[in-house]
Amino acid sequence: MPRFVVTLVVAALTVVLGGELATVGGQATSGEYRIGVLEPITGPLAFEGKRHMEGLEIVRDLINERGGVMGKKLVFSVADATDPTVAASEANRLITREGVKIITGTFSSRLCGAASEVAARHDVIYWESSCVDPRFNKRGLKHVYRTEIDATGFGWYNIEFIAKHLAPRLNLKPNQIKIAFLSEDSSYGQGVTESARQRAKAEFGMQEVMLEYYNWQTLNDMTPTILKMKQLNPDVVHHISFSNDGVLFWRQSKEQNFLFKALVHAGATGYGGSDFGKALGNDANGVFALLEPGPGFRLEALRPEGQQIEKAFRDAVQKKTGTYPFGAHQLAGSGLWLLKLVLDRAQSDDPEKFRAAVMSLDLPVGSMINGWGVKFSELGQNANDRVQHYMLQWQNGQLVTVWPEEFTTLRAKWIPLGAWDQRK
Repeated sequence: MPRFVVTLVVAALTVVLGGELATVGGQATSGEYRIGVLEPITGPLAFEGKRHMEGLEIVRDLINERGGVMGKKLVFSVADATDPTVAASEANRLITREGVKIITGTFSSRLCGAASEVAARHDVIYWESSCVDPRFNKRGLKHVYRTEIDATGFGWYNIEFIAKHLAPRLNLKPNQIKIAFLSEDSSYGQGVTESARQRAKAEFGMQEVMLEYYNWQTLNDMTPTILKMKQLNPDVVHHISFSNDGVLFWRQSKEQNFLFKALVHAGATGYGGSDFGKALGNDANGVFALLEPGPGFRLEALRPEGQQIEKAFRDAVQKKTGTYPFGAHQLAGSGLWLLKLVLDRAQSDDPEKFRAAVMSLDLPVGSMINGWGVKFSELGQNANDRVQHYMLQWQNGQLVTVWPEEFTTLRAKWIPLGAWDQRK
């Protein structure tokens, strides 16, 4: 198995503890504190796995420049988790050979379940910052936590956007919206899609005209699906994809001149990843993806402590990568910064003391990187209503923040999408 051990130093912030600010800048560190990191650095999920890793490294440096964790320099033992079997094996290695007491990662819903079960068997803390599998925190594993929203929350936000923002712009009532659901068939795709379907029907009476799942790893032609959709004539396509299948659907929709009014996605894969824009250029214009904040985001909409953290993080990402933070950067970064807050409060990685510190945090929306807040349930899940998410849109090569409008200076375009050659 590939094995990576990475050690780093880090950047500028203010710690949020129970609504109070504790300055930690300039403190000297004494010794090291090592955590395990599981990421898909190679293989089919490597695009976003590497970016997730980059976000962790950037925030590790921010942390170390501000005194580390529990007064120690934060260092990583990193493992490449290419699939669920490898994720489990590498989690076991990190615990038994590297001696870590905390594992974080894994970016993917395909990986987090297997890795966290291994950690639970060893009574090691598992700290997930991205996977959105809705089953993750429903397994009775006491020391397994997730900082990110779950897939049911993604589906909830997508339908909120369609009902409250798209429908009025299309001069339709929510119950007049015809919606086609298309998704890859992982637990991630199914979790988002089924949550969205339920809310669309039960709360808004939207007209579901199609539901189709597919295996994203074997798919090489979406023309039959697209032709079926053309006959059904949906207003909105709700498509949850990974990288290659998102590009494939969009390109073949253009080839077939399939016209619909909007496409909505959720997450930092597929339409929400930078590779979609790189592959399609301005042909990507108009697509919506629910993500962490992008260009246009108003720092002034956050609490003062959130503004400080967000600005320091953005500046660090810009310095290292030359770009605005992508979704995977922000998921990883926010999760790791929150882990620092918990460890500094607990002053221990003892699972019970750590859990008490987690449960004592109560931070409102706007307090953290991404404008998130913090309030964990007894299941170890950060509350969906604290993990504020945003709708971004591809506009001329960039994913920019367009909703909720109070959080951004920019506005959604191409509603409805219009002809393929008119989205400029």
